[in-house]
Amino acid sequence: KAQKKKGDGGLATIEDKKIPERSTPIVPPGSLGIRHLTQHCTACQLCVSVCPNQVLRPSTDLMKLMQPEMSYERGYCRPECTKCSEVCPAGVIRPITKADKSSIQIGHAVWVKKNCIPLTDGMKCGNCARHCPVAAIQMVPISPEDENSPKIPVVNVERCIGCGACENLCPARPFSAIYVEGHERHRIV
Repeated sequence: KAQKKKGDGGLATIEDKKIPERSTPIVPPGSLGIRHLTQHCTACQLCVSVCPNQVLRPSTDLMKLMQPEMSYERGYCRPECTKCSEVCPAGVIRPITKADKSSIQIGHAVWVKKNCIPLTDGMKCGNCARHCPVAAIQMVPISPEDENSPKIPVVNVERCIGCGACENLCPARPFSAIYVEGHERHRIV
């Protein structure tokens, strides 16, 4: 419901999120990585059409036109959802279980200091840490000597699976203070 709000309760309108500049695109769990997907995907769009959270969308890059890539402005890749792996007719996105999905690292979160609300607005936040399904983000004081200093997120890159919950639920606008950078090849955590 909060994602569909157009106002902040007062007079300010809520800006839409913008897609961050990623050096490596994010591709669905089960696809093994960007190279495997781009070489074998037929761009049939079935995975895009069944994605309940609107995370998958067709690529506009001419080298992989219409093949799926992930972005988290409208939602995030829920650990319990395996719909894209169930419908892929080419077997590019291999069938995975819910347990498999929680252990496949498709990317990792990257914190952007200049966008973080505790530092820009001086307000407590912690949305990214609170909503991380694998507890890969912790809020720590920016100054270890001062417990009352603003708390900022620290990402455990080894634990992060790249689901995008942190990026999607970050209240910073238009760019999130935390975003997911894709991995060339997916890893098992």
